[in-house]
Amino acid sequence: MSTVLMRALFASLLAPSGPALPPVVSRSPLMLFHVDSGGCEACGFEVEALINGGFGLAEAGLGFVNTPRTADMLLITGACSRMMAPVVRAAWDTMPLPKGLLAVGACAIDGGPFSANYSMLGGLDGQASVDCAIPGCPPSPRDILDGIVALISTTIMSPGNSEAGSQTG
Repeated sequence: MSTVLMRALFASLLAPSGPALPPVVSRSPLMLFHVDSGGCEACGFEVEALINGGFGLAEAGLGFVNTPRTADMLLITGACSRMMAPVVRAAWDTMPLPKGLLAVGACAIDGGPFSANYSMLGGLDGQASVDCAIPGCPPSPRDILDGIVALISTTIMSPGNSEAGSQTG
């Protein structure tokens, strides 16, 4: 990740309805694959609002894909039902390395009102290693975007990252 990508993300946050930003990355953007794994679907609607709401995702170097084979991050909404668990697992196994996991909303994080029972596994907490948890019931599109930005900036600033400190800004 580069400093240019971060600037574009922050620019899209501050002026989501402004003019289109020029492309800011020379390589492929960060691609997300969304799976709604059960629940009331409110978080899924908020993700759709983020995708279609004029937040300038493509210009900022983010995008959503229709197949996990081309995704960098798996974005999960909803409490994981036992019927959807194999679908989530298949999407994860299909993704190329390196890959990450985003839990969006209270249900995806810890099950929310859908605790573990005969039909629900609850949230991803304790089931998988989550790279970024975005709380809320449901979180707004801006909250989701802020969570992704926080994840990217944490990745850029991590001591083990070869790009950390190599970009001028």
